[in-house]
Amino acid sequence: MHNRYSTHLLPQRERQGYWREVIENAYFPLELDFRNPNEFHGHLSQWQMGRVGISRLESSATCFKRVKQQIDESEPYFLITIPAQDQVRFSQADHTIVCNPGAFILERSDLPYEFSYSKDNALWVVRVPVSLLQTRIRQPERFLYMEFDKSKGMGNVFFSFLRTIVQQSSYTDDAAHGILSGQLIDLLAHSMENDDRVLMSNEANLRNVHLCNIEAFVRENIQRSELSPDMIAVACSISTRYLHKLFKDSDQTVSQWIKELRLQSALNDIRAGNRHTTLAEIAYRWGFNDQAHFCRLFKSRFGRTPREMREAK
Repeated sequence: MHNRYSTHLLPQRERQGYWREVIENAYFPLELDFRNPNEFHGHLSQWQMGRVGISRLESSATCFKRVKQQIDESEPYFLITIPAQDQVRFSQADHTIVCNPGAFILERSDLPYEFSYSKDNALWVVRVPVSLLQTRIRQPERFLYMEFDKSKGMGNVFFSFLRTIVQQSSYTDDAAHGILSGQLIDLLAHSMENDDRVLMSNEANLRNVHLCNIEAFVRENIQRSELSPDMIAVACSISTRYLHKLFKDSDQTVSQWIKELRLQSALNDIRAGNRHTTLAEIAYRWGFNDQAHFCRLFKSRFGRTPREMREAK
């Protein structure tokens, strides 16, 4: 699905109100402050690729504010902002970052923030459900407020693929969009995880190598109900004690992370809307052999049973 919005044919007095509605419908409620209200212009192109939203926004100088009263989302999002023309300034949770063309940043939609640019600008924005990115990256929040390079390496591969799937969107169907958006998230994950600052942080390379091996093994074996810290430690040639130590800096134990990964993956499958797949098949796919136990855990985590979640779509 591709939608286009523009202020081009509107009289100047109607442009601000129109643009506020466009931004809210494309993203979520935001307060907008126009630097030159009497000269404002804006254009937005929007594509929906499965559960991932992609947009290209072009406008004159604007400040976007997300305030606490506006945050009431049943599903929060990560935003990947990629300025194409001029720098953008982003502030959230006591962090401020300036992102230049040639780079991108990761943001949260469910926390107040301020985002602005002081000149005419063009930027790409990718909107990814938090639950979707969490099934691909352990603790994606650790990548917030960092400027990632899109001019070379995996960052460039990610951005090139983004433009390609947008250019070919009219020639691909919904099934292909779901596959392509999954590949886009994989490339995003690789570009962030392979950033030099990430590779050299904490205990440097050795610790990160172990964590990468652990994540790879867990994702490859997530369907096995017997998956446990002891099994992971043996497979990754480390002690169980050291495995728990690697997770000590996070807010989850190994077992809690595995449970969360399974539940979020099941939630993504349910929201994907494929009614030909039964709830029992989804539970089994993600390592739950006991469907009653799966339903209890799912309701405790998301406030609805799997069946209620499917019917609510």
